[in-house]
Parts: sequence; structure tokens; C-alpha cells
Amino acid sequence: MRTRATIASLTAVLALTLTACSSDDSNDQADTQPGTASASTATAPASATPSKTGGYTSAQDIADALNAAGLAASKPEKETAETYISKVGGTSYNLTITDQAGKTAPGTAGINMFPNTEALAAWVELSKTFGGVAVTGDTWAVSLPTEKAGARDDSKRLAPKVAAALSGTVQQ
Repeated sequence: MRTRATIASLTAVLALTLTACSSDDSNDQADTQPGTASASTATAPASATPSKTGGYTSAQDIADALNAAGLAASKPEKETAETYISKVGGTSYNLTITDQAGKTAPGTAGINMFPNTEALAAWVELSKTFGGVAVTGDTWAVSLPTEKAGARDDSKRLAPKVAAALSGTVQQ
């Protein structure tokens, strides 16, 4: 959590820059980004099916896919604090993810639903700078814990399993 909070604090300026550069009117942002999900789509209920490219439209879709693959994902809980993700029009959720052996990285994982690929790409670079371990798709990221003792190593072990379950890409 602390790593995500630090990333959020340091990226506030970047977030404002990204949103200011991508559109003069933040309401037009989704319209100017062909093929990307709008903020309202990113937080839609878990009724959509993922595309072949891992295009999940909700945090619950991601949790359901993890559970279907044999990982144990808790129910995603919406993050209420203002973060980089919320500043760019996305939404963050907290959850735990445990593998088949019952091992989980100490700490809380997160699902971040971004409004566009540019916001996700900026977040990935910042996450890497701070030693983050994540799995990403088209406009979403599963951020694994790295703060507590042993969490980073456990997250590095868990990340390929999460990536396989979601057809995502490991970022570290």
C-alpha cells in the first residue's frame, strides 16, 4: 500500500500533465482515444467477458478470472483515497491473491483500471522505478505487494501465475 501511495504522490504532476496533454476537455478524452475504454466502462459491473487480449472491463472480471485459473482472489474493494489512477480517471481496488499452494505475498495487492493505455504506460514506468511487481493488460494492472519483508520475492514468484491466468504481461 505504501509503495502505491508513494507512487501516487510522486505521479500527481505526471497525471495532470498526461490528462492536460491528451485532451483540452477531460470529458472528450475517451472519444479522442480510439479503441480504449472510458472511465465509465472501466468500472462497469462484472458482466462482460474478457477479449482475447485480456480486455477486462472491471476489477471483478479480473478477480473472477484469477479464481477460475485456480488462484484465490478476494473480492476487490474500491480504494477511496485519491491516487494517480483516480486523477487520470481510473479506479483502484484492493484484494489479496493466493496461489494453489496457499502462498500469498505479504501485503495487499491491487487492481488498477486505467482510462487509456497512456495512463497505464506512465504508471508502469513509475512502478518499475519504485521496484514494483505488476501484471498488465490493455488498460488494467494487477499490482502485487512489495513492501513487507519477503513480499517482493513472493510477488515475483506469483506474477507469472497471475499473468498466465489473465493473458497479461509481467512488469518489474
